[in-house]
Formats: sequence, structure tokens, C-alpha cells
Amino acid sequence: MLEQELASIMKYLLDTADNPSPYYWQVPQNFVVPAIYFPIPEIVSGGETFLTYKLDYAWYIKIFHRSSQLAHALGQRLLTAIMSRRRLVSLISPNGEHTAGAGALCLHDPKLKPIEEGVVQLALSWRSRRPYNSEVAIKMQHFEVDGWAKAEVYKEKLIEQAYADVVEHYAKTREVDL
Repeated sequence: MLEQELASIMKYLLDTADNPSPYYWQVPQNFVVPAIYFPIPEIVSGGETFLTYKLDYAWYIKIFHRSSQLAHALGQRLLTAIMSRRRLVSLISPNGEHTAGAGALCLHDPKLKPIEEGVVQLALSWRSRRPYNSEVAIKMQHFEVDGWAKAEVYKEKLIEQAYADVVEHYAKTREVDL
């Protein structure tokens, strides 16, 4: 199953590039150009908050064309399109349609670099935050600490005489020091 974020980026890039030949698993020997190759992204995970974890994606997408200049022009067109939309890519529904309220994915600044003759690499990265799977907790209905239920403890102040003498002595010696 293709994740929503990856599918949304693929659709956006292919639509923006006027639908070049997409390749997902590997590029065949005699492939059609222009083409975009979507390899498996790198993912680094970590904790984020008490309720969420993060997945940091790095995706190195290759763009192929008949010459380096044409590949670079297509790559720059994609990079410029991403930046002009403030690096936001609209998320799509499972059927591939844009839906209101589906949200958007915010990419980090993309990078474009030549790889070899007729090939450039568009590097995209972003952070995805996901909620932990948590069990529903039952809220506490009643809480007692031993002693709170014993009202007699709080009805009268009982201070032992030895403790009262120490407090009184301390209070008198502090008055002299002042």
C-alpha cells in the first residue's frame, strides 16, 4: 500500500511535469524519456511528544531526459513549482482525488543537482508526525488518600509537647538574632 504522503507528492510532480513516464521499482533497460524515477525513500524515526512520534523522510527522485539541460530544466520547473506553493503539497484521498479538508504536506527546502548526463536529482525531505496507538483510559472517578477519609485527624490540631517546645525555642532565638 502506498502511503498518502508519497502518493500525493508523486501525483503533484507528475501533474506539474506534464505526466512524464513514471518508474517506481526500477528503471528498465530501454525506458522512455522524459521520466521520473521514484525510489524508496529513506526514513528515520524518533519520538516527538508524549502523544506522537515522527518519521523524517528523505526522498531522492531522479529526473531523466534526452540531455542534461532538458533534465535540469524539468527539475527546476518542479523545484520552482514546489517553492511557489510555499512548499505545500495537497494531500489526496485514496482514490487519487483532491478533497477539501484533506490537508497539506509541508516539505523542507528542496534541492536539485546534476547526477550524470541526462539525469538530475530532486531531493525532497519532510517530517511526518503520527499519533501513538493508545488504549482508551478510564478516567478516575474517586480518589482517596489514607487520612483524608478520617475527618477526626483534621478536626483538632494535635501537636506533641516536645515539638511545640522546639518551635517555641526556635522562634525566641530568631527574635534575638534579628
